Amino acid sequence: MKKSRALKTIRNITLSVVGLLTIAVAAGAGYTWYAGKNTPVNDTAVASPVETMHTEPVIKHVERAANVKIGASVQAITSPVEPGTNASITVKTSPGSTCTISVIYNNVASHDSGLVARVADDFGVVVWAWTVEESTPLGKWPVKVTCVLDEFSAVVQADLEVALP
Repeated sequence: MKKSRALKTIRNITLSVVGLLTIAVAAGAGYTWYAGKNTPVNDTAVASPVETMHTEPVIKHVERAANVKIGASVQAITSPVEPGTNASITVKTSPGSTCTISVIYNNVASHDSGLVARVADDFGVVVWAWTVEESTPLGKWPVKVTCVLDEFSAVVQADLEVALP
């Protein structure tokens, strides 16, 4: 009898707990549904005004020390090119360097008007563009750039490939 009564009590407690949990879950689901139906939805986000300062980036030119050697490197070259089309080369060196260029096709120097001495800009960039002569033979030809600043110099060379399409 005691055992039967204890089992009945445990069963009643278990059923009560399960019933209360079911009611709590149902109430939570109902509240979520109700709150979702009655809350206005704003699909567009509105940012609060922010004060911004519009300033240009400050790029400061730094003078090179007198005893610092210069360097040069080819940044870009159009290659291969067809005879009669334009070619270009971009070289990076020390700002203010005076740079000369020579393009030799089959042991003959090109005399195109674009192949003149240039001074590197404040960022050390020098760009040349010229027309490859129609009579230029196919092959790889040296493009040599020499840059001078004070008593220092730097030389860089790249190959320009002249080819048919």
